[in-house]
Amino acid sequence: MRKVILDMDPGIDDALALLLALKSPEVQVLSVGTVAGNAPVEMTSANARRVLEYMGVTNIPVTMGAAKPLNHPLVDAQNHHGSDGLGQCGLPPPRLPVQSMSTWDFMAQLISAKPGEITLVATGPLTNLALAFERYPQLPGLLARLVLMGGAYGLTSYGKGNRTAYAEFNIWQDPEAANIVLNSGADIYALGLDISMDPRTHLNSSHLEQLRVGPTPAARLAAQLVEFDIRRRGYCELHDPLTLASLLDDSLFDFVSVKVEVIVGNGWDRGVTRVLPPEQAGEQPLIHVASAVDGSRFLELFLSRMFKEQNA
Repeated sequence: MRKVILDMDPGIDDALALLLALKSPEVQVLSVGTVAGNAPVEMTSANARRVLEYMGVTNIPVTMGAAKPLNHPLVDAQNHHGSDGLGQCGLPPPRLPVQSMSTWDFMAQLISAKPGEITLVATGPLTNLALAFERYPQLPGLLARLVLMGGAYGLTSYGKGNRTAYAEFNIWQDPEAANIVLNSGADIYALGLDISMDPRTHLNSSHLEQLRVGPTPAARLAAQLVEFDIRRRGYCELHDPLTLASLLDDSLFDFVSVKVEVIVGNGWDRGVTRVLPPEQAGEQPLIHVASAVDGSRFLELFLSRMFKEQNA
């Protein structure tokens, strides 16, 4: 069982990733940190707690992190995730309190107490991680692994932008934070649009019908979340559940080890994650980028976990 800290901005697919984590015996969630991204941080914090409470989980602390990117104003994605950030799913306001400590301090405390044991999973902008790594420079070396959803690397035909023509949303939102994190020296596994935009990883209306009649609360909530996307677009992308799934069955993915430059600032190429040719790579550390996925097996894993009768 891997000990994990989740850092996220729920968000429909973040909420689905949280459900997947809660239903998977391979991982033990130690805490959930929230960041501004898909919605303002007050909303993403509330949404994490709404999902935990719905699942009857009251022993996982939730911390609130950065309210805006390091150098830019927040540009949320509520037009994509709904005015509540969770596809108007109707969950009540949370009763669980937020921890008084900031996300970056809380994760530093947990990681420092268990060196080499904790995997950090980031499915939102990387602002909290950058703040933690700047305040506690030893942290990257104390992680077992850092797994993140972010980037478009051009490794497949799907590795193009979803916020601009060239940049993925999480990296575009806070490229300065991403630059700090990708150059931190942590053992990084990045799952980007190269695999998550592959239609073979998307849920469709047939999957939605299966979830609607599923025997578990997780399946029924997943159906409500997924329906918001499918009603508008005909499919639901699972960026963040794919990221979590890399800890459940790594045979689903192929990774390549590359050096990556993050384009910072606010130009046309803001947030681009550029794989560097060897002659330009310099001293930047290698990161492991997902280059292929078995989409049908991933969907089978995701749905089977939603249908499991008992929580992990």
